[in-house]
Amino acid sequence: MERKDDHIRYALMQKNEHNSFDKYELEYHSIPNFDISDIDISTKIGDLSLNFPFYINAITGGSVKGDKINKDLEYISKRTGIFLFPGSYSPFLGKDVSTYPKGQGSNLGIDKSVDKHLETISKSKSKIHQVHINPIQEILMPEGDENFKNWENNLKEIVKFSPVPIILKETGFGMNEKTIEKAISLGIKIIDISGKGGTDFSIIENMRRKKPKYYYQEMGYTTVDSLLYAQKYSNNIEFLASGGIRNPLDIVKSLAFGAKAVGLSKTFLELLETKGKEEVINIMLEWIEDIKYIMLLTNSKNISELKGKVKLKNDK
Repeated sequence: MERKDDHIRYALMQKNEHNSFDKYELEYHSIPNFDISDIDISTKIGDLSLNFPFYINAITGGSVKGDKINKDLEYISKRTGIFLFPGSYSPFLGKDVSTYPKGQGSNLGIDKSVDKHLETISKSKSKIHQVHINPIQEILMPEGDENFKNWENNLKEIVKFSPVPIILKETGFGMNEKTIEKAISLGIKIIDISGKGGTDFSIIENMRRKKPKYYYQEMGYTTVDSLLYAQKYSNNIEFLASGGIRNPLDIVKSLAFGAKAVGLSKTFLELLETKGKEEVINIMLEWIEDIKYIMLLTNSKNISELKGKVKLKNDK
């Protein structure tokens, strides 16, 4: 599909050297009181246990290049134990396919009816399912949908009938308090706030349009702002962080803000394109160790102890 390949190409063209995480710092403890081997970096998303507090987030699928990327990510996931959410199942609906990874996560848009989501979960043998929301992208996308009034009802039906936990996932524009409150009222237990700072689909779709509308690129919330909005609802909903996560330090900062786990998309895409899947495996194994080292430097034995150990940098 040309659209899917456009998304990959334009995503790789975007450069995000600085984002909202750069304004914050972790607490640093000079005298840790435990060893690296004492640190537990496991976490849970709903009932799903993860060995590591980060996962491969939805990227692509449905084209030759996109399916190859998913197969490479599936290989990396199996070799490392890092959980995988493949891209949207939409191109595969109603088909018998072998290219969509099985037995991990799954992803489909909120515009699709509950039967399409149940088909996705069943055919992918999904353990947990993302329902993505992307109104800004839909408005700007030449092939975009202009019908939104069924979204709330679709989500209620998906939550009601899904046999697996549901994650309501933004697509890089963040969530404010009103969106989080609405998600809670519709029965959502887990959200991925997916803020600005990473792949920006308003930029991508403007690059695909004959008449770009750049002012839409001003809308949305950064990942850190979205995490701060989510904190007050931590007793009512679990929240995940994605959007511009560049390295282990960003992962640990997200966890300190209260995220249960952290999703990475473009980072994996760039590494696959420049390093190849075997080198990505080596890099991710290093990241796992670095997460432990950074947690040691905050004197945190586990994700729970890490929570709250992040603050705005002092002006120097």
